[in-house]
Amino acid sequence: METNNLAELLTIANQDKINLAAALEQANSELDLQNKEKGQRAAELILANIEMDLQNEEKLKLAMELVIVNKALDFQIEEKAKRAAELIIANKELRFQNAEKENRAAELVIAYSQLDVQNREREERAAELILANTELIFQNQEKEKRAAELIIANKELLFQNEEKEKRANELVIANKELLFQAKEKGKRAAELIIANIELNFQDSEKEKRAEELINALKELDFQDEERGKRAAELIIANREVLVQKQEKERRAAAEAKKDEFFNMVSHEFKTPLTNIKAINQLLTQKINKADNIYPFIANANNSIKRLEKLIEDLLDVTKINSGQIDLNIAAFHFSDALTNSIVNVQLTAPKHDILLENAIDLFYTGDQFRIEQVLINLLNNAIKYSPDAGQVIVRTKIEADNLMVSVEDFGIGIAKEDIDQLFQRFYRVSKIAMNFQGVGLGLYIASEIIKKHNGTFSTTSEIGKGSIFSFSLPLSPQVLN
Repeated sequence: METNNLAELLTIANQDKINLAAALEQANSELDLQNKEKGQRAAELILANIEMDLQNEEKLKLAMELVIVNKALDFQIEEKAKRAAELIIANKELRFQNAEKENRAAELVIAYSQLDVQNREREERAAELILANTELIFQNQEKEKRAAELIIANKELLFQNEEKEKRANELVIANKELLFQAKEKGKRAAELIIANIELNFQDSEKEKRAEELINALKELDFQDEERGKRAAELIIANREVLVQKQEKERRAAAEAKKDEFFNMVSHEFKTPLTNIKAINQLLTQKINKADNIYPFIANANNSIKRLEKLIEDLLDVTKINSGQIDLNIAAFHFSDALTNSIVNVQLTAPKHDILLENAIDLFYTGDQFRIEQVLINLLNNAIKYSPDAGQVIVRTKIEADNLMVSVEDFGIGIAKEDIDQLFQRFYRVSKIAMNFQGVGLGLYIASEIIKKHNGTFSTTSEIGKGSIFSFSLPLSPQVLN
């Protein structure tokens, strides 16, 4: 009986050893798979190290550490294989040596603890791989940002080259005009020479006819005086024409230089202003609204918005003067443009109520963005110049195949002598210029946009009662300017 019990115990022990050996073999296969994956990760790291020139040294160090760790893991795997072989041999010997079972069980416990340590090390290596991949993604994003900045810089250079070519074309045209004027002067000189030859011929004829034609001599003298007067008048007229042309050329050159200066200054302001805006937005997000500094940041944000508006106006003016302002023509709901403009301005003017009367829902073919720009400008002006009023009224209607839009305020009003000059560039009413901010570009830009749509502007106003700014847009199909 004791022999049978001992045999059963040995059989159970042998079965346990076989199970342990199978578990060990499975663990070894998992380790082999993990080693293959580690090899793949090492290859990816090597490729990443090749691509990233700025971090070659750090990546090589990481790769060397991974190689060393892999060698250590391979050595440990070999040791485990040896231990497995020893366990198989021990299982055969355990049929005869039950005492050795406890030692082998202890060795298995140690092997399991080593496996746990190795698994932890693998997790640490995986975490390092994730960090390395995160760094690679960040670096790729930085490269993309640099590429985007280079593209923007190239676009600016192309724009500047185009501006230079335009200036060169203008100079060529000016030279052609100067050559034409020189030819005209040559013609005038030739005409004067011919007139002098004719006068000399007439003088000789007068001498021959002196005795016979005394009355004719008097008439000829009178004609000579008249011709002298006409010649003098022609010379004075030519001088005046030349002076006027020179003045026009001087003014055109001054306007071109002014537009070029505005364009250059606007582009130069844009980049630092964008950086300032980004910094101010970061400060707004970081600082609590209850902080004492927050009102100053909010004030700075308002100033940045005013600068952005001024820069956009200057760019629009230079585009208009150079004929580069393009319209994005498409059909749109005109009521959407009205609603968008009113909502946009209403958010910044809580003290005023903007009322929309007679809203017309129709499809209009034009540039929705530019039309909204005109509406926003008129609404902002209505609010700015009616500080003590509480209402601004917007009306729309269709009249004789034209879409009529008007913005009425109940503010300070405009004098009759100033109304005709309101749409000139940089014009501001001198009596109120010091009390209200602005540079006098908004109405000029708005009128040019309406002209591009083949529309017209009109203004009625009364001092102390308010103003009505209206524009009409043709509804019949026609070619836009």
